[in-house]
Amino acid sequence: MSRLLRVIVGCVALFILAPIIVVVVASFSDTPSPEFPPRGLSLRWYAHALAETAFTDSAINSLWLASLATLIATPIALAAAYAIVRIPFPGRDGLQTFLLAPLVVPSIVIGLAVLLAFSGLGVRDVGLRLVGAHVLITFPYMVRTIIASLARIDAVTEEAALTLGASPLRAFWHVTLPLLRPGLIAGMVFAFIVSFDNVSLSLFLASAHTNTLPLAILNYAEYNFDPSVAAVSTMLIAASLAAALLLERLVGLRRVVGG
Repeated sequence: MSRLLRVIVGCVALFILAPIIVVVVASFSDTPSPEFPPRGLSLRWYAHALAETAFTDSAINSLWLASLATLIATPIALAAAYAIVRIPFPGRDGLQTFLLAPLVVPSIVIGLAVLLAFSGLGVRDVGLRLVGAHVLITFPYMVRTIIASLARIDAVTEEAALTLGASPLRAFWHVTLPLLRPGLIAGMVFAFIVSFDNVSLSLFLASAHTNTLPLAILNYAEYNFDPSVAAVSTMLIAASLAAALLLERLVGLRRVVGG
């Protein structure tokens, strides 16, 4: 039975990873169009992708957008998660459900709603609209991760610091926050990746002059059929994998998520 289970799990894993494997292998093709398996191996499309201003400019936009959205969402999510876990009040479960709602609402619905809201408020600045929308989608990931980490920290440690004369702020800064650091870092990494890879929100809010990398890839693939898109995708896959490995090495990803 265990051998059959391993075969089933292996088949499922292969099914999930097959598209990624095809993209990665096709990115090294030396032909003008993607081929699998490639006739020959070359790095020419990586050089072409890095020289394409549409990719580089949009990558810079995605980097600053994801970084800014994560930095804004982090303190807000930290305050909300701390209140939900540590402060008993009526409607706490309802508030938690409300804050995590963007995780279950389709992103395209959120994108349209945000567009209508900003239009109604007269907000025309594309950068401001993108930052606001990306804070909205990264916020629940931060809240969920911080809540999971904070629930694993015994409140007795804070009470001991308060008993020894520390103020609530000092106890939080010197006792709770260091213990919470792994979950906080994990949440920030998750939020950054979610923001960087988002398509649906940016599709409604971006402009021709302020484009994100996922939208640039879609626009390029609409008029060009070469392995450059596969090369960019492979670099994004490698960056995501490197972030996950670094996170596991620094803070222990499995410990953060409860493994």
